Amino acid sequence: MGTSPRPVRAPASLHRHIWWLLLGVVGMFASGIALSIWFSLRAGSHEQQNLLRLEAAQTRISVIRLLDYYHLMLDKAALDPDLIDLMRVGTIEEQQAWAVSRQRLLPDLLGVALVNPHGEVLGDALSLRVGPRCQQDMRRADTLRDVRPLLHREVKGAEHFDLVEEVHDTGGEVLGGVFLSVRLSQLQRVIDDSIHPGHALIILDAAGNTIARRGEVTGKRTEIRLDIPATGWTLIARSPVQWFTLSGKMQVLAGLVTLGAVLLLLAISLLRVRHAMLNDIVSTRDALTALAHDEPVPSIVPHYAEFEAAAQDINRIALHLQEQRARLEHLSLTDPLTGLPNRRAFETRFPQAQGLAERQHPVSLVLIDIDYFKGVNDRFGHGVGDQVLLALAQSLKDLTRRADLAARLAGDEFVVLLSDLDAGGVHAWYQRLADRFRNELNAFGLDLQTGLSAGQTWLGASSRDSIDDALMRADHALYQAKAQGRGRLVPHVERPGGGAG
Repeated sequence: MGTSPRPVRAPASLHRHIWWLLLGVVGMFASGIALSIWFSLRAGSHEQQNLLRLEAAQTRISVIRLLDYYHLMLDKAALDPDLIDLMRVGTIEEQQAWAVSRQRLLPDLLGVALVNPHGEVLGDALSLRVGPRCQQDMRRADTLRDVRPLLHREVKGAEHFDLVEEVHDTGGEVLGGVFLSVRLSQLQRVIDDSIHPGHALIILDAAGNTIARRGEVTGKRTEIRLDIPATGWTLIARSPVQWFTLSGKMQVLAGLVTLGAVLLLLAISLLRVRHAMLNDIVSTRDALTALAHDEPVPSIVPHYAEFEAAAQDINRIALHLQEQRARLEHLSLTDPLTGLPNRRAFETRFPQAQGLAERQHPVSLVLIDIDYFKGVNDRFGHGVGDQVLLALAQSLKDLTRRADLAARLAGDEFVVLLSDLDAGGVHAWYQRLADRFRNELNAFGLDLQTGLSAGQTWLGASSRDSIDDALMRADHALYQAKAQGRGRLVPHVERPGGGAG
């Protein structure tokens, strides 16, 4: 019995397999796009929530810092030992004068005043900018410490909130309090600096009144509310809910275009992509190597636009690091308060001045000290003391030539190197400096009984004259200036080598 022949399998269609492969790639790519869109929507919603929460938290911190700043000012004022005597035995005129002086020192405040334990203003409330509503709030409170920041909008252009800190004597008895009115523009500035585009930030008081606001969100929105401690205020952050719209369509379109481009150009582009990427990697490596060796960093120019953002970031970081190194080098040679060169900069510059002296150029070293500086600090506080230092620094900047050097050594001690001036020229320069310093101090409107004492010496024409020797001679002359009554320039008696001073 014969066997039937086995059926012959028809040959597969390569064309059909290619189409099925392409359809499979398209289907997988479409599925990937759909999943990507779905995950993107979920991630976007979560990221939006996190962004709004972070925005609200940062704004809350900024508001708390602003309030802490003013509370710190109140605490410092309330703990002033002189204030206790002023509250006990001072006249109304003296108490008002104290408040007026603090208003001048703190121009960003609306009003400053001293009040008694019952919340009554010590002085003329109108001139001290304490309104009737502010006085009512203090009188209603059981204690001054119970006065919370309350919103006042009675006078247009003078919207503010109030802060009060009690003043106690050494036995703990409440003598009264220090009152501040802070403009609402300070809070508005915090809101303006913190808000993200398209969002809204609002601060409400305990009664639901708006203190500060920026932005408006309509329609469906996401909202976060945070309490601001010890104020009764509420911070509200809002953002619109963003649904899948044009961006999703663009993702689908980009996916389809990308699929066609990949199928068409994959083989041709692979080698070119590899070559270009290797070149970009080498350029990036060379730039990072130069940066590590503190050498000029060559700019990275990528072959493909997709890498341009990363290349710009690397170029920007490299430039930032170079600028930061230069800035740190500058800061290491600069006094942070006055902006003058510091002792390190003076020590760096001294050999150059000594070189001029060795070439027979007259070079004078002047050591300057502010008279009764400790008394200024004790009487008016370190804030006024810093202003006195800044006044001297500005005077030195105005009167010091490009070839000279003025530096702050430490505390109220300054040093100046003057070249190509004889003894008369140095003395005339000192007189101009003392006059300029006095004019700068007069701008404060305070009774500052201070001046400048200075000791002067010449740098020797020998390399054996050291910076320590020169400073010692100038310091000795400065001691003589203070012994002779202060407020004068005294030269060192002898130059190095025995010459007359």
